[in-house]
Amino acid sequence: MTKLILLLCCLGACTVSTASEVTIYKCTIKGVPTFSQTPCAKDAKVITLKNVNIMQTNASKSENTPVTDTSVDDYLEMQQIERDIVQLELKIKQYQQEYAQKKQQVGYMTQDKANRLGADSIADAIATETAALKQRFDPQIKQAQQQIAALTQKKQQLSQQP
Repeated sequence: MTKLILLLCCLGACTVSTASEVTIYKCTIKGVPTFSQTPCAKDAKVITLKNVNIMQTNASKSENTPVTDTSVDDYLEMQQIERDIVQLELKIKQYQQEYAQKKQQVGYMTQDKANRLGADSIADAIATETAALKQRFDPQIKQAQQQIAALTQKKQQLSQQP
């Protein structure tokens, strides 16, 4: 941590300096790279840094290059949208599995149960029960699909924002 502070001080001194170039020294002390304004060891490596006007560099970039990064908030929102889409897809899959199980149970209809339901035959009772199941599960599946479509559209809008 001390070495990092020393490096930042050296670099800070470089930006404050009015000279066009600044010389610093890199030494390895006990296996750790160290930076200093004065030679810190016999094998010190000389590093010359050019003084760069950061304000001028940033100004020229902003004038010539449009910023196309999405913000962190947009990125986090897109990640949440993706998680919501996955949850809705799982919910649809559960609805479909539950529908298939109940439909299979309806397929085991007996004549006695068909008579209690008021149907003329087993086939009529199965058709009636299957239609009721379909009316129960289809709206739930369609609602989840609509939510997925809305989330997908919102995700596309977020990714297209400058």
